Parts: sequence; C-alpha cells; structure tokens
Amino acid sequence: MRWIFVWLVLVLVAQPAAADMAADELVKIFAETCLMRFPDETSIQQYAGGNRLAIMPDEQLHHLLGTDPGEGWLQNTARGQYLLTIEMPPYHTCAIRKGDTQQPDFLPVFSQTLAAWAAKQTGTSLRETPSMTLNIDGLPSKEYLWELHRSPNEQPEELMAIVSNIPGGVTEVRLVRAIGNR
Repeated sequence: MRWIFVWLVLVLVAQPAAADMAADELVKIFAETCLMRFPDETSIQQYAGGNRLAIMPDEQLHHLLGTDPGEGWLQNTARGQYLLTIEMPPYHTCAIRKGDTQQPDFLPVFSQTLAAWAAKQTGTSLRETPSMTLNIDGLPSKEYLWELHRSPNEQPEELMAIVSNIPGGVTEVRLVRAIGNR
C-alpha cells in the first residue's frame, strides 16, 4: 500500500515538471527560429539543415498555408513533432505548431521570452492586446496577440499564440511572428 502512495506522489510531482518542460521546449524552438532567425529565410534553412529537420510534404504544407507560397519542416523531439512553416510575402510569417492531448502552460514563458527579445530590439515597444476567442478553420480557438512597434510610420509586427481545440481531444498551440500586411 505504501508503494502506491509513493508512486502517486512521484507521478503528481513529475507531471507539472513535464508540462513545464513541454512549454519551455515549444517556446525555445519558436525563439530559435522565428525570433532569432526570421525574416532571414536562408538562416532558417541553415537551421533546418543543421538540425536535420525533415522537409514537410507538399500536401501538409498546402493544408497549413493554403495557396500562399512558403516552406515547411518537421522537427521531432522526445516530446513529439513540431511543425515549422515560413509563409512568404505578401503574408510574411514564421510559425511553430505543436498538437498534444495536454496543453502546456506556455503563456508565462512565452510572454517573458517576447518581452526579453523585444527589449533587445533597438527603438521598439511591445504591447499586448486583449485575447480573443474566435473560430479558425472551423475550430474554436483563443488568440493572444502582441504588437511590436518599431517606428510610428511602420506597421507593427504581430506576435501571436493561437490555441485551437481539434476534434479528438487534441489541442494545437501555434506561435507566430508576422511581418508586414495581414
């Protein structure tokens, strides 16, 4: 009976740590690609090649980007598969997507990462806007949005976290950096 109690305590203690690690990994991959390398497509291609990411099949890429031009890769880790997409202008975006049965509590670490990154950008200001509940591709979703203002005359960059509930008990988290007209 005592070993059941010990096992239960270990499981309960390990779960938050695993969830924290999943959130950290998601945000780390986004920062390494979309914050540190984007909009330099060559740098992202080098990252993909250096980390031996698989090129995303055309059918999957077109499912994600529609008719918009772009590139995509699959990044596999011990926590599962991440989808990295670069959408080319006119909608210039970098996105990381990850689906899972448990949604990691990524917002605190994502907010902190964005704030630290924005603070290093010369002459910028980061502003968080109220979250919205919306329907994306027929899926109930929650969007969290930050705007990075570089100058009064430029349209701000958008940094987003989109959480969609996919039928079958899967939650997709999509982290996005969008530059230019949307």
